[in-house]
Amino acid sequence: MNLVVSSITMVDLTNKEAKRISFSPKKNLLTSTRNHLGKSVIMKSIYYTLGAEVYYPSPIKRLNLLTYIDFSLDAHLYRVARLKNTFVLYCDGVFDGCYQSVGDFEERLCEIFDLEIDLVSKDRDGTIIKCPPAFYYMPYYVDQENGWAVNSSSFDKMGQFDLPQRKNSYFFHLGVLDNSYVEISKRHKTNKKRIDELAKEIDKYRTVIETLQAGLNAIQMAFDTASLERAISSRQQEIKRILEELTQTRSALLKAEDDLIQLTHEKELLSKYIKEKVPNEDFVSGETIECPRCGMVFEQLLTQRLEKIYLRESLLEDYTVAAEGQKRLEKQIIKLKRKFEAKQQGLKDFEKELAADRESYNTYVKSKATNQLLKEYWDQISYNSSEIDRLCKDSAEINQRLSAYTQEREQANTVYQGNLTRLLAGLDIPSDQVETESEPGTHLSASGAYGPRCKIAQMLAFVETQHSTAPDLITFPMVIDSPNVLEQDDEHLESIIRTLLTWDKTSNQIIVASIQGRNMASTIDDVKIITLDNPQNHLFDSAEYAEYEAEIAEIFTQF
Repeated sequence: MNLVVSSITMVDLTNKEAKRISFSPKKNLLTSTRNHLGKSVIMKSIYYTLGAEVYYPSPIKRLNLLTYIDFSLDAHLYRVARLKNTFVLYCDGVFDGCYQSVGDFEERLCEIFDLEIDLVSKDRDGTIIKCPPAFYYMPYYVDQENGWAVNSSSFDKMGQFDLPQRKNSYFFHLGVLDNSYVEISKRHKTNKKRIDELAKEIDKYRTVIETLQAGLNAIQMAFDTASLERAISSRQQEIKRILEELTQTRSALLKAEDDLIQLTHEKELLSKYIKEKVPNEDFVSGETIECPRCGMVFEQLLTQRLEKIYLRESLLEDYTVAAEGQKRLEKQIIKLKRKFEAKQQGLKDFEKELAADRESYNTYVKSKATNQLLKEYWDQISYNSSEIDRLCKDSAEINQRLSAYTQEREQANTVYQGNLTRLLAGLDIPSDQVETESEPGTHLSASGAYGPRCKIAQMLAFVETQHSTAPDLITFPMVIDSPNVLEQDDEHLESIIRTLLTWDKTSNQIIVASIQGRNMASTIDDVKIITLDNPQNHLFDSAEYAEYEAEIAEIFTQF
C-alpha cells in the first residue's frame, strides 16, 4: 500500500505568492540550472505538511506559510493542509476535519495509515508515548543539510527518544514489532529493575535483623520478660490506686480548709456584733430612761428588755456553735494532712522501689519494640520474596514472547543484510569501508564520499526488506535531497541518481532533488524531470497565487 504524492502547493499568505509542484507517481527528478532556487524547501515541505518538523531556513521560517499536498492511498484521494501547527484534512474531496495540534492530527494519521508506532520515551519513568509523524517518514527521507551526516536526523524535534528506540521504529515498518512488543519490553525492564530493588532491600533487612537479633538475645538472657510484665502491670495498678486516694484526700482537705475559713470568718463577725451592738444583762434588767425636757425618770418597757435578752442569747449560742465547729474542723484538717502526707510518702517509697527496676523496664520496652521491628522486617522480607517470585514468573512469560519477536527481528535482519551487501557493492563501496553487519536504522560509519552512497544503499535495502517482510503495510515516497555531497565524483554521483531513478525492486514513489543528472534522467523511462527556473531565493510567484486563489481561500477558511 503505497502513499503517492501528486502535488505540493506552498503559499506565502502575507505577500500573496505561491508555488505548486506536481509529481509523477513513479520517479521524479527535481532540478535546476543553478543553486538557491528552492529545491530543498520543496523537498522539506512534503513531509512537513504531513506533520513532521523540518529544518527550514530562516527566510522560510519568517513567512506566514501555508502548505498543502494531494496524495493517494488505498483508493482514496487526500488533501492535507498545514498552517503552523494546525492541519486541515480532506478525503475524496470532502472536508474531514481541522486538527489544532500535531498530536491531534497524528491520531487521524494513524487511522489513515493503519499504522501506529509507540516507543519508550527518555523521561525518568520511561513513559510509552505515541510517536510524532516524523517517525513514519524517517526511513524514507534524506535532508540536504542534516540527513547525510553520521548519527544525524533529517527531521527536527525527535530528541524525546534515544537512538535504540529510534532504531526500533524501523522494525514497525518491517512488520516485526508492534505496540505489544513495546509494552512487554518495558514491563520486562521494569520487572528486572524492581527485582533488583527488592533483592537489595532483602539484603538490607537481613543485615539489620542480624544486628537487632544479637542485641535482643542479650536482653532476653538477662531478664525474665514474663515476670517483668507481671511486675510492671502490678506496679501500674498500685500507682493508679495511690493516685486515686491522693486525689480523694486532697479534695476532702481542700473542702475542710474552705469550711474552716468560712466558719472562722462567721465567728469573728458574731464576736464583733456581740461586743458592739448588744448591751449586757445588767443594763437590760435595771435600766430607766430620763426625759431630757422635764427630767422625769421612766422605767424601760418589758418587751424591749425581753428582745434584747433574746438577741444576746441567740448570738452567744451561734458563737458557741461556730467555735465548736472551728475546733472540729481544725482536728479534721490535721488528720487529713497527716493522711495526705502519709500517702505521699507511700508514693515516694513506691517510686524508689520502681526506680530500682527502671533500667530493666526500659530494656524490656526496648526489647518489645525490637521484637515488633523484627516482625515487620521479616514480614517485608516475606512480601519482597513473594513479589520477586511473581515478577520472575511474569518475566519468564515475557521472555517467551520476546523470543518470538527476537526471532522475527533476526530473520528481517538477515534479509536486510543480504539486500544491503548487494547494494553496497552496486554503489562501489568496498566491504572494508563499512561495518560488515548492521540493522535497519543503524548509521553506517563510512569515510568521505562513501557516506552518502551508504545512506542510499541503506534506504533502498530497507524498502526492499519491507516489501519482503511486510508487503501489506503502508510505504511512503523516498524523498532524497541533493545526493551530491562530500565531493562525489561525476561517475559515482551518476551511479547514485541512476540507481534511484531505475529502482524497480519496490513500487515506492521516488523524488530526487539534484542539479546534476538531468541529461541522464532524460534517457530513463517513467522519470518526470521538474526544472525550476524562478529567480534565486524567490521560489514563490504572484501569478501562481492568482491561479489557485479560490482554492487557497477555500482551504484557509477551514482553519
